[in-house]
Amino acid sequence: MRLQNARTIFQRQVTRVIALPSLFLLLFSGISQWQVSRLFSALQWVDHTHQVIGQAYQTQKLLEDLETGLRGYMLTGEQKFLEPYLKASPIIDTVFQELSDLVSDNPSQVQSVHQVVKQYENWKLLVSLPLKRYQPGDEVSLLNLKARKQQMDAIRRQINDFITTEEQLLAQRNETVRETTIQLSVSSILLALGIGAILTAFIRRQILKVSTTYEGALNTAIEQTQIVQHSAQRLADLHEIDRAILSAAPNNQIIQFALERLRQLVNCQQAFLVLFDLETKTAQVIESGTDGVFQSAEGMALPMEDFATTEVLQQRRIRLIQDIAQLEQRAPILEQMLAAGLHSCLTIPMQIQGALIGELYLASIDVEAFNSENQQMACEVTEQLAIAIQQSQLRQQLQAYAEELEYRVLERTAQLQESNQDLEAFSYSISHDLRAPLRTIQGFAQALLEDYGSQLDSFGESYLNYINEGAMQMDSLITDLLSYSRLSRSEIEIQPVDLAVVVNEVLKKLQEQIQERQAQITVDIPLVQVMAHYSTLSQAVINLISNALKFVQPGVLPLIDIYSEEYIQEDKSWIKLWVVDNGIGIAPEHQERIFQVFERLHGIEVYPGTGIGLAIIRKSIEKMGGFSGVESQLNQGSRFFFTLPKAVLENNLINS
Repeated sequence: MRLQNARTIFQRQVTRVIALPSLFLLLFSGISQWQVSRLFSALQWVDHTHQVIGQAYQTQKLLEDLETGLRGYMLTGEQKFLEPYLKASPIIDTVFQELSDLVSDNPSQVQSVHQVVKQYENWKLLVSLPLKRYQPGDEVSLLNLKARKQQMDAIRRQINDFITTEEQLLAQRNETVRETTIQLSVSSILLALGIGAILTAFIRRQILKVSTTYEGALNTAIEQTQIVQHSAQRLADLHEIDRAILSAAPNNQIIQFALERLRQLVNCQQAFLVLFDLETKTAQVIESGTDGVFQSAEGMALPMEDFATTEVLQQRRIRLIQDIAQLEQRAPILEQMLAAGLHSCLTIPMQIQGALIGELYLASIDVEAFNSENQQMACEVTEQLAIAIQQSQLRQQLQAYAEELEYRVLERTAQLQESNQDLEAFSYSISHDLRAPLRTIQGFAQALLEDYGSQLDSFGESYLNYINEGAMQMDSLITDLLSYSRLSRSEIEIQPVDLAVVVNEVLKKLQEQIQERQAQITVDIPLVQVMAHYSTLSQAVINLISNALKFVQPGVLPLIDIYSEEYIQEDKSWIKLWVVDNGIGIAPEHQERIFQVFERLHGIEVYPGTGIGLAIIRKSIEKMGGFSGVESQLNQGSRFFFTLPKAVLENNLINS
């Protein structure tokens, strides 16, 4: 009976000892599976973030091509400079959509993409009209260039913020990988300690008959612990390689660091990377240490045939050679390995977007040194290195584009300054050399009328009057041309200006014309201030009211209504000044033409003028940061307007 009871007790103890570790193993398996799932999910998000960052860099590059190509074309008029713009313009919308799709899981980033697209659309508005009107040889608007550059700078800042956010997400996800790896390691150690303690207590309590069983269980537990620890170390090393890639270090440093870690993981003697140049059929070797097979040739261009034939490379397969000495035909690389005492080799192809760029080589002094796990780790490291090389290439391209753009800007700026100096000299010549003969013609014609008018018949007097009027018209034309030219070159100081004061001063200056034409003018402008240049704004208002007095049907008294209104666009307050008349009106198809230089819809004998007044209005308003336009129908009057930013200090000034 005692023997049976002892056997029963022993069986219960054995059952407990077996059951408790089994429960620990089941629990650990569940925890490990959950943590591994988290780890793989985090790694997938890291890869996704890499794709988003790469797509953002591609978007930034296309936008810079758009601005660079357009600026070069607008400044030089040469079609070759427009090629980057023409290549980037058809695909930019697709790239935006792809970027938006990639971040569809992140509403804030989707909003950032939408803001970039919106800013790009605003940039296109600045581009479309000048580009449609631009002809080679035309004068380039510095204001338009500056506005486009400011808009493109805003887009770049938005994309940089976007990339910064993604890099922060990447850092968070890498931290998740690190924490999961640590948790997996800690749980493995705790399980090993728990199982070891239980089995040690069992040895103390049980008889020597179960020692063999216990030793087997203990060995199994130790082996499992070693496997788990090895997996944790593998994940940690892969994570370190990933961090090195994200550090944006030079290519060779990243590659050498990754190769050294991989060599330790796989426990082989040699690890090196071969980068191919398919155009020159050459290869460059980068090794992990200072005692490599190709150390003396590192950095040199070697023939690709030294590593594999073209047919073998085109297959793009993993090549495993368990015993190099058994091969009858060996490539030069294998001969060098064999001479160095290496007997097995593993080769992993490296690809970027389907293109073969190189191969990863692992070599060992042992025969049959590489198993399936080694191949899997080598493939993972190869993929990470391909991403690092691609990112490095993108950074180099962006840097090259930035340097080229900076050089072009400096070059074009110098050319523009030289052109402005030539234009200044030309304007001076017109102002002095051309006006002097005109004054002579006008003075002698007037003197001839005064001194010899009684000796001339009516035809002679009319001829002299024509000469005098032509000289005056020519002088007015020169004055307007000089005013238009100065608007392009001069720098004006923008400050708060009271719009009502400007309109009242202009009406005083035009009082004689108003009385002569018996015009009725109604003014409704509150005390509102705009950001403008006083004299430039005054000239624009003078031109608008003068046109309203001039362009009416014969026998019709001018009726002019002047008023302003305020509106908000893109969180900014604007003031719009309207000048409404009862004149002859303008057909819709001619409403943009009249704002161009020398564009006249009527003969000078019907409605006098130089045809530059509205062009001066548009350029002066644009120079002050606003825009102008017209709403009209033929024979139904016109509604001319211009818009300027509202002065931000207006409320404080009024209250004080």
